[in-house]
Amino acid sequence: MNWNALLPDITLSLGILIVFVLDLFSTKRHYRTLTYISAFVPVFAFFSLFFVEYPAKSFFDLYKVSSLTLLGKAVLYVLTSLVLFSMHEYYEKKVSVYTELSYLPLLSTLGLSLLISSANLVLLFLSLELASIGMYLMVSLLKDEYTSKEAGFKYLLIGAVGTSTLALGSTFYYASTGSLFFREYRDENTLFTLAMFLIISALALKASAVPYHFWTPDAYEGAPTPITGYLSSVPKVALYFLLVDLLSYFYHVKQWLILVAIISLLSMFYANIVAYAQRSVKRLLAYSTIAHAGYFFLGISVADPQLQRALLFYVILYAFASLGSFTIMSALEKKEGFSHHILDYRGLFKEHPVLSSLFALFLFAFIGIPPMALFVGKLGLFIGLVNSFLLPLALAFVIASIVSAGYYLRVIVSMFLEEGEKRYPPTRVSGGEALTILLCSLIILILGIFPHLLYDLIEL
Repeated sequence: MNWNALLPDITLSLGILIVFVLDLFSTKRHYRTLTYISAFVPVFAFFSLFFVEYPAKSFFDLYKVSSLTLLGKAVLYVLTSLVLFSMHEYYEKKVSVYTELSYLPLLSTLGLSLLISSANLVLLFLSLELASIGMYLMVSLLKDEYTSKEAGFKYLLIGAVGTSTLALGSTFYYASTGSLFFREYRDENTLFTLAMFLIISALALKASAVPYHFWTPDAYEGAPTPITGYLSSVPKVALYFLLVDLLSYFYHVKQWLILVAIISLLSMFYANIVAYAQRSVKRLLAYSTIAHAGYFFLGISVADPQLQRALLFYVILYAFASLGSFTIMSALEKKEGFSHHILDYRGLFKEHPVLSSLFALFLFAFIGIPPMALFVGKLGLFIGLVNSFLLPLALAFVIASIVSAGYYLRVIVSMFLEEGEKRYPPTRVSGGEALTILLCSLIILILGIFPHLLYDLIEL
């Protein structure tokens, strides 16, 4: 057993165990302290990455480590730490303190960390379920809020469908290849094609891609806003790092490009059109997530290293922009009566000029306006598609991005150019929220100006 390869996940597991034991002897008044302790656990796991020797395999070759998996884990740990630093005051303000929330994000992150290193369908299944169970619980834990319970229930039901689909796909994969390990299999047959379809469908459900997206708007809207920030960032990074890895085993199947193209086109255009009908900004950003799933799936349409590097760059920066935007929304939601309806954002610049400006920065980043780093990701995806002779998909990507600009700009116009009909008491931004918003905004700007700082770390 190569214990060195498992070092980051062992560190994270020990941290979860320590926080869990502390929780047994704690009360609600210790929630803030527990959350701060939890927030440092991913930090220790992050530093343990520097002591891992790679490439390597462990746990009977079920678990693998490479420079790419270590980068994915590093991003997961940073995002999770920021979520934990920023969430405690939201729950205290909502009088909805559950001490379990101090370690549930860590459990889900542990599952996602294992997911990135999965070299076998058994570990993939177990790690995805470990991550999902924690997320089902976190979505539901908002006291006296029916929508939170409804969102968690819907997420659970549709997630169970994804679990069943993945299990069935794994069965067909074993029937066709005789193994549950991921490996190149060139003897195309109906069973292998069906296995590919079911496995990708299960992962597309977790990634919020059409037509598997139905849980996303309700879960995002009903979940506590810090948890919505977690859902929109951490799992997305893990899933696309996994999909880039799986691409090398499935891309040769004739139906692969057709399946990915259909998912991408449906997600981009359906979500961007339906987003215009949304009156809730929180739900609007849920459809933005679905649209971005379409953009991201373009990055795995063919096996091209340039295209996959652009995809991972884009996904990482999107995760920070999404977390930053939802952190701002959670800070605003602490104001009594604030509901995230589009009318609540009217004239927000006059009351909160800094928060409004930073929120606008993240929305401009989603559109892909330079110098925000997401522009570099979109440009890289477009160039990769053109170089791969997928010009129709590249043009569809550009058109969908232009269509999406309208609903982001509608929120910006409401904040800066319209007069508010309601007046809310000023909101207090906690130190953790300020840290998260500041770091996310700096990352978006700095990597937009110096994208090579991240691009050079993505080794395929």
